[in-house]
Amino acid sequence: MQNSTFGATGPSQADCMAAASSSGTLPEGCSQVSSTGTSMRQPDSAPTLVQSPQLTIGRPEIQERETWVPLNPSQRKKVDLPLQPTTEFEQIVADTIGRALPLFGQTLFAQPPSTFASSNRMQVPDDYVVGPDDELQIRIWGQLNADLRVVVDRSGQVYIPRVGQISVAGVHYNHLAQHLKAEILKVFHNFDLSVNIGRIRSIQVFVMGQASFPGTYTISSLSTLVNAIFASGGPTPQGSLRDVQVQRDGKTIAHLDFYELLVHGDKSKDVRLQSGDVLYFPPVGPLVAIAGSVNTPAIYELKHGSSLEELIEIAGGLSTVADSSKITVERTGGHDMRSVLEFPLDAQSRSLPLNDGDIVRVLSIVPRFDNAVTLRGNVVNPGRYPWKPGMRVRDLIPDAQALLTRRYWISRADMTDGRSTEYPIRFISPKRDAPNSKSSQPLDLSSEGTGQPTSGAQSQQNVHFRLGDRNPNSETLTEDLHRTSPEINWSYAIIQRVNPVDLSTKLLSFDLGKAVLEGDAANNLALEPDDIITIFSQSDVAVPQNQRARYVRLEGEVVRAGIYKAEEGELLSEVIKRAGGVTPQAYIYGTQLTRESARIQQQQSLDELANSLSIEVRQVSASAASSSNPADAAEVAAQQKSGEALVARIKSLRATGRVVMNLKPTANSIDEYPKIAVEDNDRVVIPHLPSTVSVVGNVYNSGSFVYNSRRRVGDYLRMAGRGKPHADMHHAFVLRADGTVVPSRSVNGLFEGDKFSSLRLYPGDQIVVPTKVPTGSFIRGLRDWSQISSQLAITGAELALIH
Repeated sequence: MQNSTFGATGPSQADCMAAASSSGTLPEGCSQVSSTGTSMRQPDSAPTLVQSPQLTIGRPEIQERETWVPLNPSQRKKVDLPLQPTTEFEQIVADTIGRALPLFGQTLFAQPPSTFASSNRMQVPDDYVVGPDDELQIRIWGQLNADLRVVVDRSGQVYIPRVGQISVAGVHYNHLAQHLKAEILKVFHNFDLSVNIGRIRSIQVFVMGQASFPGTYTISSLSTLVNAIFASGGPTPQGSLRDVQVQRDGKTIAHLDFYELLVHGDKSKDVRLQSGDVLYFPPVGPLVAIAGSVNTPAIYELKHGSSLEELIEIAGGLSTVADSSKITVERTGGHDMRSVLEFPLDAQSRSLPLNDGDIVRVLSIVPRFDNAVTLRGNVVNPGRYPWKPGMRVRDLIPDAQALLTRRYWISRADMTDGRSTEYPIRFISPKRDAPNSKSSQPLDLSSEGTGQPTSGAQSQQNVHFRLGDRNPNSETLTEDLHRTSPEINWSYAIIQRVNPVDLSTKLLSFDLGKAVLEGDAANNLALEPDDIITIFSQSDVAVPQNQRARYVRLEGEVVRAGIYKAEEGELLSEVIKRAGGVTPQAYIYGTQLTRESARIQQQQSLDELANSLSIEVRQVSASAASSSNPADAAEVAAQQKSGEALVARIKSLRATGRVVMNLKPTANSIDEYPKIAVEDNDRVVIPHLPSTVSVVGNVYNSGSFVYNSRRRVGDYLRMAGRGKPHADMHHAFVLRADGTVVPSRSVNGLFEGDKFSSLRLYPGDQIVVPTKVPTGSFIRGLRDWSQISSQLAITGAELALIH
């Protein structure tokens, strides 16, 4: 069998010319005739390509060059624009309910497609009617062989070589093959054929009435009324979606209620459009708004005589929290006044007919519990619980386990993880040895690390400290203990109760410990509906000092150094005794006790000093600006610059919180500690007996020197090279190992000579030599650096850094 041929001898020239005039293309085996009459044979290997057209508005010539693939609604870019009332009724609805409501269905037309046509790639339905400009793909085999692409001409006919013209206009697609076979059987026998529609024709329709974009459109012949509604942008807010009409030959052939498609998905009333059809949007019908507890609050167009039940059904029904006992309808009567109706939603009210302009409001239920009590605060399961007659506090909190919060258990679980038992993998970067490599990062080789590079930002994150980590400090250790301890306020809990008569609030306090732990009936209060029981932790409400958990950290020369929980009123010496006492090498005189409450007070004093100095510096700046003498102005400006640098350095200082205990240098027993009770987060460091004395400040050779009991201050100053030219020896002082300060002015009298040089020192003492401060009222008071050190607990090394 030989395809695409007309008999054994090929098509005649008449057949080729007839086919060319009908389809616009030459069948295979025909010669192409030029304008001069010369024929050119078409190559057999170059078949004719026919593309499906892109159907566009008003540009039929583009249809033969491009193919358009429409986007699904989910593929289009969504633009959420704020709702703006566009009609008077929409504005009244917005003013009534407090927000704008959309006109139901209008949001579907916010972004119409760029073309009117349905996709040419969709399957041609069986009821499609063939008409002019449709392209048919006909394949015939048997006694007659042919592979044709022919276009229906304006007379509704196609040309079949050696058969002639066949009329196909008006034939349904499912009958087309049978129709063609019946016509060809009049000439040939013993053959079979198949037919498909290749390129579909375009038709012209009109969109009129209250349309968003009225006009004439050239569209695909596969388009239906629903396609046209979506593609044309739908009606304006003044147009109807309940009665979209199709007019043909002066008659209305179809009415489509678009709500049936939107609400119920019913497309049965959809019709296929034909050339010359008119799509007409009539004026909008009665409008009713429904808001509140419905699934789809909006403004709806109703048919005349519609009831409240129909409106609720179109709005998607009532929401889960709708209050069916009260519904309000605001109605405009006689175009001159408004009234309000209120009724329960029952069988009678559901059949209530609605009028044009009604505004229906469905109220929601009040979020009130009639038989519930609320438990909140420091408990394992906060929430609402059903109230029962005779219910008491212990029915909600039966034992102490009910007070262990989930955060407490999470903190306990976070104490360790699986990485602590894994062998750390050391990650070595290939560029690690590069001298100028910027990608080298520190490696985490700790026992719980992963061995991966650690970025700077990651290393600075605030993470919970775990006991056992390297380089812990007092704050992190005690914080971890507080975090993993159930610190409950056992002495105070409250019941909040509202009087239903006058709505006044009453707070009933009770002792939680007595109610839960001891079962005291007086504190096991009876509960009533709507009661709120609040359980506090010690961090919620500051409890008395004797009720707080106190953790003390003992370090240094302690037999069992560690963290201890101190009892109420327990003294420092008693805690050290519980830790096994001190070692024989302990230097009790140099014991350092740092306390958080003292640190806060000291830092406040330091900040106040810096602020007062800053004010004085600004005053000096003002006096320099008003001075008429250039020399005085220059001197004051120099003092101002020096003062600003001094203030900046003082602001950088941080108080240590050290508490001076005034111990004797010869103290060798813990019984010699003062009778001072420990506080939470106290840190006690008992050092080893030092063998050096330090000299810091403005000296030639600052450093540590071997302690000798026969040497005095002057001896160590000579060993350090004494003071430099700008050293202020008159304000030098000794910072004792116990934190006390001995200034030179307190030792040297007016007529007694230099006794400061003969002052006796003890191991661990520091000699501080400050720098001479420029004269000026704003810093003259700072010359006594010893006073700053003693009051603010700043070390001698920090004072030396100021200079």
